[in-house]
Amino acid sequence: MCLPDIFNMKFLTMKHIFIFILVLIHVEIFAQQTPAVYAIENLPVNTEYSEFSASELFGDLVFISDAPDNILSKKDKNTNRHFCDVKTNSESEKLMKMMDFINTKFHEGPLVYSLANNTLVFTRSAYFGKTKRFNEEHELKLQLYYCTWLDDHWSEIKEVPVNSTEYSNGHPSFSEDGNLLYFVSDKPGGFGGTDIYKIQYTNGIWGKSVVLSNHVNTDKDELFPFIDKDENLYFSRFVDTSGLDVFCADLNTTEKAQALPAPINSKRDDFAFFVAENKNGIQKGYLSSNREGGKGNDDIYSWENLVKPLKIRGIVSDTKGNIVQNASIDFTDDTGVKTSLKTNPEGKYEIKAVRDIEYRIEADHTDYFNDEFSLLTDVDPLQEFIQFDIVLEDYPIFSIRPINEEGTPIVDMDITIFCEGDSIFSDLSEPDGIEWEFPHTYRRGDSIHLLIDFRKKSYLNKKVEFAMVIEDGGEVVIPREQLVMIKAQEKLEISKLIDLAPIYYDFAKWNIREDAATELDKVIEFLNNNPDISIELSSHTDCRGSYQSNMRLSDKRAKSAADYIHAGVENSDQIYGKGYGESKPIFPCNQCSNCTEDEHAANRRTEFTIVKVNE
Repeated sequence: MCLPDIFNMKFLTMKHIFIFILVLIHVEIFAQQTPAVYAIENLPVNTEYSEFSASELFGDLVFISDAPDNILSKKDKNTNRHFCDVKTNSESEKLMKMMDFINTKFHEGPLVYSLANNTLVFTRSAYFGKTKRFNEEHELKLQLYYCTWLDDHWSEIKEVPVNSTEYSNGHPSFSEDGNLLYFVSDKPGGFGGTDIYKIQYTNGIWGKSVVLSNHVNTDKDELFPFIDKDENLYFSRFVDTSGLDVFCADLNTTEKAQALPAPINSKRDDFAFFVAENKNGIQKGYLSSNREGGKGNDDIYSWENLVKPLKIRGIVSDTKGNIVQNASIDFTDDTGVKTSLKTNPEGKYEIKAVRDIEYRIEADHTDYFNDEFSLLTDVDPLQEFIQFDIVLEDYPIFSIRPINEEGTPIVDMDITIFCEGDSIFSDLSEPDGIEWEFPHTYRRGDSIHLLIDFRKKSYLNKKVEFAMVIEDGGEVVIPREQLVMIKAQEKLEISKLIDLAPIYYDFAKWNIREDAATELDKVIEFLNNNPDISIELSSHTDCRGSYQSNMRLSDKRAKSAADYIHAGVENSDQIYGKGYGESKPIFPCNQCSNCTEDEHAANRRTEFTIVKVNE
């Protein structure tokens, strides 16, 4: 390094061996959890002299060097080395103008340019307006100057309002937005040696400089700050065992700065760490070092983190192999941050990911079953992609095909599906029946309970309950026997259509018992579901007792049951009750004493018979 030793930058022995260094090593880098694998290369711009503090300006490389431009180049009498200047390997006219504008016969050092405010800040010996500014010991301290690039030329050079002839300021670095300038100073009031400060710079107006806290500064020398877009501050600190080492502090936290690992740091001086701007998320930049194997005193090395940004990509398809475009995919990391995207027309997706965490993945499409997955990104550091293909299953589909008693499909039957009391689907059957897809709010393992209502003129209306646990997609078939529809016709006994137990009465009584009411409620439901039919409730007795008493008792029982049903049906004209006594036995007995008890019981019956069908 060729800046004055006021910053404790000693001049080191030149290297004379040319060597290309390529170091691949797994390390843990501060400010990220992912192992870093670095490639480091000695740049062609290096000479037997000292080159350091490389950065990029207008897309080209600029750096500081004490290599003489010609044999007449002057030397610093204090160091017997040539003065440092800003140099480049580019032929950019813009850079040539800049160097001609700011380089003088004294030292020019590290600089920074902000695109956000078009401002260039650079380090120079205390030489301003062609005047040397010595302190009482006749020393030229380092100072900061700035100018702006406007209308194809550089503006007048001005001083950053931190300069003094009594102490040095230098090594500037702008924040991403250009509103903060970080720099180094050995002015009184710091932590000791040289410390890193910051100063506000907004709309061309400078604020007051502030020393950074002790999670950056120490009683050692802190030098060469560089702030990246994520507010990671890289800088060098003097370490007793190895000279200057590169450290990093996350300015969003108060954690102490940590040294970067090898091969960034070596057993010699390592400094001026710079992260180059890139559009692909690849970490790369420049580093200055006098490590063994260099070309000169200090050399510039390019570095690249071979661990590229990780991406998850894949194809979404269905169980039949068809691609699924416009599928919604949500990735939620283990901190709860969600990223959402959709598949493209080829069913593909791609997303940036963080290594060594677990993602919860939710995939959804209106035509398919929602599904959830998990993915752990613990892959090799050099692996750039994780292929994660997703297969979505078709939603379960009900196949409902009503048939008559001969097995012939019934068309134009109105089929309505209820779930939790709400109608969620309705359609008219075709020869192949209907198909109904489950609502997409359901997931695997969910229980579903449905009521399916079948209605058609000339057929008895029917309600079928269906319950299942959703396991997979595909077709769900309702049992065939539940889909047989009965023609509404007179003289049809409805006990053959619904499950009815016998209606019992107490001896010589006609009041409705509790067990009988349960069965009559089923008849009420049947009638309300079939408003186009009328039935007769007929009560019968066995042959024991007189004909007249049996007739009176059965009539009372029939009318009592009919009255019970009247109270529950919407149309009381749908039913009437009539007693037949012993006149219509199932088992006729020539003599009453000839009937068995079972035959007597069968004759004591209640029947519900369709007597009218309204077309």
